[in-house]
Amino acid sequence: MSTDRAPETPRTDAAVQPYHPTYDLTPHYQMPVTGTVQLNDESDPVIWVPDAYGRMIPMRRSAAPAPMQPMPPRDLTPQPLLDPRAQMIAAGGVLAAGTGWGIGQALAPLAGIGAGGLMWIAIAIVGWKLAPGLMGGGRTVERHEHHTHVTNTNRGFGRSTTTVNH
Repeated sequence: MSTDRAPETPRTDAAVQPYHPTYDLTPHYQMPVTGTVQLNDESDPVIWVPDAYGRMIPMRRSAAPAPMQPMPPRDLTPQPLLDPRAQMIAAGGVLAAGTGWGIGQALAPLAGIGAGGLMWIAIAIVGWKLAPGLMGGGRTVERHEHHTHVTNTNRGFGRSTTTVNH
């Protein structure tokens, strides 16, 4: 006896009983009917479907379960390790953090300059401007004075004489 299948229990007619409804399904008509009669329920075709025990049973097509649809093929291409959109967002955050850190490093020396530091910078600028004059060196400027005397003499009949003395 094989161990990969469970043994089957034999079926007996006593265990499987047909279903008998408690009411009569025969239609009763009050008028005599002439000609061929087709009931509304009889237009639906009968199909055979398997039941839970593997037997084929008849069933109206309208009451049968929908047939199984084939599964669409799966996409088996490998996905990227990180989402490309997430990579772009992370790169933007790293860029912003790096830029902020660099600007902070460039402006950090300005944080140490207080009122005393600004005073010493002002003293250095004034000393730089005054040092050549105090040391006696530097540029000498010669002064030359120029006096110009202009004399304009008007005479009759529109004659004018102009004299320039230096």
